[in-house]
Amino acid sequence: MRKSLILLLLVVVLQSCTNSYTTYSNKYPVSFSCDISMPPFNGVYTLGNFLYVRQRPLKDGYTVYTNTGMAYEYPLTEVQSRVFSFGLAGLIIGSPWYAEGEIYAYDLGCPQCDVPSARLVVNTTPYATCPKCGASYELNNHGYATNGGRPLYRYPVTLNGNLLMVHN
Repeated sequence: MRKSLILLLLVVVLQSCTNSYTTYSNKYPVSFSCDISMPPFNGVYTLGNFLYVRQRPLKDGYTVYTNTGMAYEYPLTEVQSRVFSFGLAGLIIGSPWYAEGEIYAYDLGCPQCDVPSARLVVNTTPYATCPKCGASYELNNHGYATNGGRPLYRYPVTLNGNLLMVHN
């Protein structure tokens, strides 16, 4: 009995003291797909290039922004409006310099603030910065915070031909 109690206590302590994070987040639901053979989505193949996707305020569509500031508007069909989910604040999708052939998807929301209104600003370097708390994240380095802290929420990406799917 005493050994069982000590073992149970040891397991609880070891699990509560960990600072590791899982590779993929399932904290916020994500379900998004696009055809990466078409502009601007074909930009995700360029190493170091990231797009970001935000749902429009009326939830009738979404906007895709390139890292140069160009914006592309897309309406949602009735079916898409029921199945698309954009995570906490939107998505950042692209290919890091050091992950040739891989496409990453991060949440556009700051994980330090963890509120939808803390939407990151993505620039051409490519870094993403939170205007609320000032945290900065390196998109080419797994979304790690440059000043310590939690990395960006990352979502699994699946490619099926030209169809890119971000989901959890």
